[in-house]
Amino acid sequence: MNKEDIRRFKSLYDFRSDVLDVIIGGKSSLDTPNVFQIVTLEEADRFIQNYGYDLENPIENAEILGNFHEGLNFIRKYFLKPENPNGLKLEIPRKILELTDVRELLLYASYSRKGQSQDPQGENLQTWACALLKIMHTITHIDKDLRTPYFSDIQKQIFDRYYKLVHRDAEGHLYLGERDDDPLRIDLKAFETKPKKSRDSIILKLLHKPENVAEDIFDRVGIRFITPTKLSALRVVKYLKDKMVVIPSNIKPSRSRNTLLDLDAFRIQLIDTLKTLDDVSTDKKLLEAKLEAAAVHPSTGPTNPHSSQFYQALQFTARQLIKLRNPMHEVIRDLRSAAKEAAPQLDLLKILDRIDPKSIQKELRFFYSYEVQVVDQASAEENERGRSAHSEYKKAQVHTAMKRVMGVLGDGQ
Repeated sequence: MNKEDIRRFKSLYDFRSDVLDVIIGGKSSLDTPNVFQIVTLEEADRFIQNYGYDLENPIENAEILGNFHEGLNFIRKYFLKPENPNGLKLEIPRKILELTDVRELLLYASYSRKGQSQDPQGENLQTWACALLKIMHTITHIDKDLRTPYFSDIQKQIFDRYYKLVHRDAEGHLYLGERDDDPLRIDLKAFETKPKKSRDSIILKLLHKPENVAEDIFDRVGIRFITPTKLSALRVVKYLKDKMVVIPSNIKPSRSRNTLLDLDAFRIQLIDTLKTLDDVSTDKKLLEAKLEAAAVHPSTGPTNPHSSQFYQALQFTARQLIKLRNPMHEVIRDLRSAAKEAAPQLDLLKILDRIDPKSIQKELRFFYSYEVQVVDQASAEENERGRSAHSEYKKAQVHTAMKRVMGVLGDGQ
């Protein structure tokens, strides 16, 4: 083959990591180096346009630049010294800091493809550009989650189901039940609802998730029960199911975690215990003591790489159908009515009549995922100590995100 034939052959069969690893291999683009092959401003324009942005639109252009500057600030805050004492001792290149055209960031990310792969400064720019693009991509997905403006209403609808069943009796004791004398009542040590997750926390979480899209954060709304014993923790789950607050078919199976109980051992004891119930002389407290004794910690560790091996809890992700009134439905209805009464001959009425009421739904409905955690008091106290402390979890999360985003910039530090 001559040189032109060789060039064409390479063009046809140069299957890079973005094809083999990301698109069909199931690997995240965040973990794949050199995914960009953009060497001209025209190619950068086409990429940005197909990503979904129009740089000719000043609002969209400003939004992209805003994401770029937020990405810079995020890197400074979490990945670099001195703001993060455990961060990298690096300076952001001046060319990155002075950038005013986001298309140049794509060119920098493809820098080694322009025959300058031996240039140390070029390699440095490429890695910095890739790091920023990873964070900008994450920010874009957060901002484009259509459910975000409704978060307060979503949170209220989910929490209300639980608030109706959590009470205090005359002595001030917290319990799960419909009334003080509820025969299914379960005493609680604590009931907690999770505050809204901060924007930075969401970005960090997405930066170490393979999917890296906002829809995959399931604990923006969270609920936590702390019970006296492991057995009562199981009873809480059963009670929520029996009262249909939690619907089994709306559980996300891949998100269920159990690091609190050895279910196989407990199930064996449960079967043996239930067999003895036909005996009228059976002592209820003795049976419950046997079940409590069978509620032991499992031998397997957590599946979340950032969770301590000592962390103990029952955890699952449920989904609830959220129903929200669409304010635009009433606005359009009232506007059409006013236009008819005021001046039916106006063009405004003709424009309003072109609006199909079916296109403006009266009610918005969608399923929203939230996380429930149930843990006994002894385990909850252990979870807050030592290597299980939340601060250690966050440090590990930041470290993982830093390594994933900064790539070779962190080597040797």
